[in-house]
Amino acid sequence: MSYIFKYVMRKEATERKLIDGLNCSPVSACDEFEYVKHQYHKEDGRQYYHIVQSFSPDDNVTPELAHEIGMKFAENFPGYQVLVATHTNTKHVHNHLIMNSVNFENGRKFHISRDQMLQYKEISNQLCRQYGLSVTEVKTKKALAGRTS
Repeated sequence: MSYIFKYVMRKEATERKLIDGLNCSPVSACDEFEYVKHQYHKEDGRQYYHIVQSFSPDDNVTPELAHEIGMKFAENFPGYQVLVATHTNTKHVHNHLIMNSVNFENGRKFHISRDQMLQYKEISNQLCRQYGLSVTEVKTKKALAGRTS
């Protein structure tokens, strides 16, 4: 698990001011994730979730704005520790969110269905709309077929 933290926080990709933790500290996030897993005896299976939140290069979004949006998006995972690192080393600014698979409040492991994943994507799109940014299209309508709500 330490590899993913080193990868998303590397100096070539981001700056210290663009790395934050929700319910954890960036400097000790890996240890904090492991502590929660140990506390609830959930050291096996999936260790974390890695979410990439990309922004259109056409929007010319600032790294600071992208990071703010990433932190707001992380708030949609209550009870989970989330590290947010905003990368500026590509043609488009993007966030890496690393989320502990174990909830620190109740010890439950995070599970997500395809429909729930699409709901989270829509939450990210809503945040982008609030800031006047482009949104990504859902690539498959299959998961939403048959829904009436």
